[in-house]
Amino acid sequence: MAEVQEAETKTNRHLTDQSVGEALKADVGPEAHLVSWQVNDFTKKGDNYACIVTSVVVQYTLEGAHQEKTYVAKMNRNFSLTSMDDMMNPVFVREGTCFLEIVPRMNKLLEEIGFPVIGTAKIHSCSYEKGKEVLLLEDLRARNFKMYDRRRGMDAPHAKLVLKELGKLHAASLLLERTLPTHDITKTWEVFTDAWKTDENARRLFESIICSQLEGAATIMEKVPNYEFVVKWIRKNKEHAVDIFLEYYSNTFQHMVLVHGDCWNNNLLFRYNDAGDPIEVMLIDLQVMRKTTPVVDLNYFLYSSFNGPVRKLNFEEFLKTYHTSFSSVLKAGEAPVPFTLEELHKEFRQHKIFGCLSGMVLLPIVLSEAADVMDFDEMTDDNIEEINKERLKKVVNMSQKEDDLLKPRFLDMFDDMIEAGVIS
Repeated sequence: MAEVQEAETKTNRHLTDQSVGEALKADVGPEAHLVSWQVNDFTKKGDNYACIVTSVVVQYTLEGAHQEKTYVAKMNRNFSLTSMDDMMNPVFVREGTCFLEIVPRMNKLLEEIGFPVIGTAKIHSCSYEKGKEVLLLEDLRARNFKMYDRRRGMDAPHAKLVLKELGKLHAASLLLERTLPTHDITKTWEVFTDAWKTDENARRLFESIICSQLEGAATIMEKVPNYEFVVKWIRKNKEHAVDIFLEYYSNTFQHMVLVHGDCWNNNLLFRYNDAGDPIEVMLIDLQVMRKTTPVVDLNYFLYSSFNGPVRKLNFEEFLKTYHTSFSSVLKAGEAPVPFTLEELHKEFRQHKIFGCLSGMVLLPIVLSEAADVMDFDEMTDDNIEEINKERLKKVVNMSQKEDDLLKPRFLDMFDDMIEAGVIS
């Protein structure tokens, strides 16, 4: 047995010799012998929310030589909040299934038509035991991938890499469906369900979080002259915002693909050349992949991760970049392209309300400093309202700092929505 190097803590309590050993053998080969392992935390507050993410440094021998390997571990946070904790097992099963089964099937099809595979980490071990869920994945830092500063607005070169990857992901999901007996990913793999769609406690939790974030946006905009109608619009939509999210997380749209579902700064890693230019991107965190309209990913990404001027100046090029990637994969796979670039523009505009609501929820999270980050570990069934009130205060306080980044982002987004006729 391996000698575990530290006592059980919140960051390693679900890791075992067995799970680490399985990952090692799946990665290096069956002849690898686990000697020891230890947890080495590398994330900071605000980098992760739903899961604990840490790294595991593994000492092993292979053919008589002593070697070392590092993996990234994603583990169940074990929330004190019942409705949140109940949702986590299906989330881990979905992500593991996407990593182990669905993405590899799509990658095989991409390789057959001469395209590079979808940029994700390799997964080496999954454990779905309820309350002890663990995924052990490739540590992409070893290949020099790193996170973009989430508080900086993403620039065009980074954005185009992401949009190309999303186009490839979406198109590959359509190629995969053509090979399935059901012709439907959600019927072949029944992992794309969300408890908060049907569970009243889960729905109330998300409703309270979403309402709190939107009220924060409304309170901030109250201080801005001539935006009273924006405040009125936010508060009018606040109470049924969860229903709007549910609509976009359904599979009732004309054009549907498998989307990433949570495409923002924290779930992207980039590799750079010697000149410092981004040359490759990895999509991480596949926990909320789902089948819906592709503009869910596009709206979510463009209204969570950008300063307004960059988004506005490059918008036409951004959608063109995505559509070129999407259509080139489908054409190479001899599949029809379901919509033109012009139709994509129209669909994006029609569904901008999703981008606006996502932006109001996400921007305070994206721009939070460590002291402002919502701490789900502190949330219980009895203190949800209190935590959300405290969160509302923090969001409003963010907009009152000298180096405020939040209010300008909100202003740019709301001006965009006014121009598009979403808010009137």
